[in-house]
Amino acid sequence: MKPVIHPADYYRRMLAAQSHALKRLDGSAAIVKLNRDQQVPEDDGTAGHWYYVIAGSVRWSTVRSDGRRQILDLMLVGDFFFVGSSQREDAIEAVSEETVLASYSGARLENLGERDRQFARELREITFQSLERTRHQLVVLGGVTTADKVSAFLLLLEERYGDQEGDIRLPITRYDLAEYLAVSVETVCRAFSDLQQRGVIALIGIRTVRIVDRDALQHQNGRKYPNAGSDNIAA
Repeated sequence: MKPVIHPADYYRRMLAAQSHALKRLDGSAAIVKLNRDQQVPEDDGTAGHWYYVIAGSVRWSTVRSDGRRQILDLMLVGDFFFVGSSQREDAIEAVSEETVLASYSGARLENLGERDRQFARELREITFQSLERTRHQLVVLGGVTTADKVSAFLLLLEERYGDQEGDIRLPITRYDLAEYLAVSVETVCRAFSDLQQRGVIALIGIRTVRIVDRDALQHQNGRKYPNAGSDNIAA
């Protein structure tokens, strides 16, 4: 089933309903709609652009020496990220079939930041958010086994997007998750299967995961019972 393509004003209304640090500039933000694997527009100037993810997801990736792609950063709904000349050698692309971004001119943000102390604090806030996202990624990648990494990723998604039943809609495919975790897709699938067989999660359809035993998931990730870890499974 093809995704519904909405007009730009639909996403402007979505943007208006979301709370974020650059709220006062929403009226002048450009709405950028991308299909899966489409490159986020680059800016020829030196100031670049800040982007806010309204819908979908974006990956920042590079190609390793062995030819495999490695996702360096994953931007989901509510995340800011910067695109400038320094990233030209990497790929910054849409992951979801319909990814929608709000684009803010880096030059304008810098000018406002120099004149307005409050706005300068807001600009620092989105910079700190990017650093916090990197910290979360290091926690995910720090797992000893793939099951550890998948558990950390699911807990991070639940914290941001989970509903009251513990259901999480995965924003990326298992192939993308494998590139994010720097493992094979077969290993990722085995980790999901193992967690499901042990009653830690339930797979509802292709892209929805329900957390059944949160304590066990936290234990797998090392957040609970930090001295226990001898029973970590290898996936």
